[in-house]
Amino acid sequence: MNTTETVARTEADPAKYFWYLVFVVVMAVTAVPLFADLQYPQVLDRVTLLIIHEFAAFLYVGHTLFSNIWAMRIRMTMDPEVGVWARGFLRKLCLSVTFPMSIIVPLSGLFLMSYYGGLHGNPWAWESYLAFWLMAGVTIVPDVIRYGRNRHADEPRHGIWSGAIRGNFGTLMVIWIIWSMITKQALFAG
Repeated sequence: MNTTETVARTEADPAKYFWYLVFVVVMAVTAVPLFADLQYPQVLDRVTLLIIHEFAAFLYVGHTLFSNIWAMRIRMTMDPEVGVWARGFLRKLCLSVTFPMSIIVPLSGLFLMSYYGGLHGNPWAWESYLAFWLMAGVTIVPDVIRYGRNRHADEPRHGIWSGAIRGNFGTLMVIWIIWSMITKQALFAG
C-alpha cells in the first residue's frame, strides 16, 4: 500500500474522534490520583499487594522490552508476510499482557501506598505514578487502542518509527520509576 492510500484510509476513519475521546477520558480519570488524595480500601495485606505489584511490573517491563525490540526488528528486516505475522503476535501480546498489566501495576501500587500515607504522603510514589501516567499517555493507551482496532494489520511497517520513539520514551519512564522506587527519592516532587 502506498503512502497516498494510507493517508486516505487514515483520514477516512469515521471513528477517529470517538477514539480520541476514549483517550482523553482514560487519561483524565487516571490523572485523578495525582491531584486528589483518595482513600483506597485495604482489601489485601501489604505483602500480597507488593507481590502483585512487583510481578505485574516484571511482566509488563519484560514483555514490553522484549516484544518491542523483537517485533520492530522483524517488521523492519523480514519479508512482509513475516512482518504481518509479527505485528499480529505483537497485537496478541499487547492485548493480553500490556493492557491488563498497565491496569494492575498502578492500581496495586495505589492500594499498597494507602498503607503508607498515599501518594501525597510519599513524593517518590507520587512521582512514580506521574511517570507511569506519562508513559500511559505516550505509549500504553495509544498502543492498546491501535492494536485493539487493528486497522493496519496488513501493513507490517506502519507506525514503526513513531512506535520506536514512543518505546524509547517509555523506557526512560521505566528507568525513572525504578530509580524512584529503589532510592525512595523524587526528582521533581516536593
